[in-house]
Amino acid sequence: MNLFSVVPDRFFSVLASPLKEHYAGILFRIYDQYLLTSLGMERDVVVDVIVDYIEEYWEENGQFAGALEDEIWEESLDNLSGSRERAAFVLRRLEACGWLTTETYSNYRQYVNINDYAIKILDTLDKIRKNRQAEYQGFVYATYTLLYSEEVNRQANLALEKAYEQTELLLNGLKTLNHNIKRYIERVLAEKQPKDILRIHFEDYKQEIIDRSYHRLKTSDNVSRYRPKIIKRISEWYNDPAWVAATAGLDVKRGRYPDRSTAEMETYSRLDYIRQAYTEMDELLEEIDRRNSQYANASFLQLKYILNSSKDVEGQLMESLKYLAGLLREEGYRRDQGLPGDFGRLFSLFSQSYVDYYSLYNAREAARSHTPAAFRELAGPGGEERRKALRKYREKMARRMTRERINAFVLEKLGGKDSIRAREMGVEELEDFLKLIYAAAYGNSRLVNYRVDFNTGTRVSSGNGRFEFKDALFLRRRPRP
Repeated sequence: MNLFSVVPDRFFSVLASPLKEHYAGILFRIYDQYLLTSLGMERDVVVDVIVDYIEEYWEENGQFAGALEDEIWEESLDNLSGSRERAAFVLRRLEACGWLTTETYSNYRQYVNINDYAIKILDTLDKIRKNRQAEYQGFVYATYTLLYSEEVNRQANLALEKAYEQTELLLNGLKTLNHNIKRYIERVLAEKQPKDILRIHFEDYKQEIIDRSYHRLKTSDNVSRYRPKIIKRISEWYNDPAWVAATAGLDVKRGRYPDRSTAEMETYSRLDYIRQAYTEMDELLEEIDRRNSQYANASFLQLKYILNSSKDVEGQLMESLKYLAGLLREEGYRRDQGLPGDFGRLFSLFSQSYVDYYSLYNAREAARSHTPAAFRELAGPGGEERRKALRKYREKMARRMTRERINAFVLEKLGGKDSIRAREMGVEELEDFLKLIYAAAYGNSRLVNYRVDFNTGTRVSSGNGRFEFKDALFLRRRPRP
């Protein structure tokens, strides 16, 4: 769907006008008041909110007053003198751009509501304005609670949907933290005064990044606490076709998807997204650690560069470069001009060569005639040796525990049955025991025609007590309809 089939064309015009800061301030005040109501706000209350804002900034900001009067004249060809008249104009402007809607209720009173799409945009802008930091542990704990709640079997589709949303919020929060650290690196490299670098490091960066996000991410909000259980539950659902089919059926009943096939595909997609997000999260966490170390190193080197006042060659060269950079910035020197003042005599650059091993003259040598030796075919292995080597290779390949071989082994043991216990698989020799181990390992793969249930069964022994293992249940996996 096209964005502007939902959002009006002039929606963002108030945030791109000369009064954008004040329109944003008015919208945020209306939004804060709107959150306290349930059925919208009376029109007179909204006008009072706008009047308070206009009167607050009218006297202390002459530029705001002039810009608002110019806009009123351009829109209505009128000069409004009262604060309520100006507030009513601002309200009509916000209504015309699609931010607000006025309705008349059965009590003949007019109520102002913020449009649904405008609420979402204002909520996002308000979080950006207040610099709200994500509570990463909250997202992880919410996902864990959804997956292990008592109602998960009755409303599995809702649990999966909300867990998917919480995982999206978690990843977006971590990506935002990574980007914010990069932004601070750029800020500290752009500063030229030591006090500004120290303020950024010990005030802004410490409060906004270290205290609010990075320290919590490493301590109380560590995502590794619930991650193994989340991955375990998602993997169980992913490898259970019956659960996927039931969940897809619930989504079809809700009208989320037109048919069961589409619903199952979306269910698998969400399960895979959550599992992949938590499995590969270490890479993103390592990148955040690397960015944090990079910021610390950048701030230290930038401060060292600015404060370097030593009298050695490095310090004197730094002072000279600072002086030349100041000339280019302040006095308009061009890069193609010569060095000013006595700087030209300080540098005498020339190319210097020296004699070394590679400088010696290489005398020419006469061409030599070359008589190649006769080609002699080496004796290779005979036919019998090749057949013997090939037979050993085939025997070695036959002993490999491939997924296809193990799948055939389990299906052979199942025969015509739907399930079989591990103790019934005839584990007498070491090779049989190895096949049982591989069969249990391959049970989570969707490429085999069986699955393994470890939740039931006790430990048993076989082979005259040489082998001990859990009496797991091997079940035939039915193809999805």
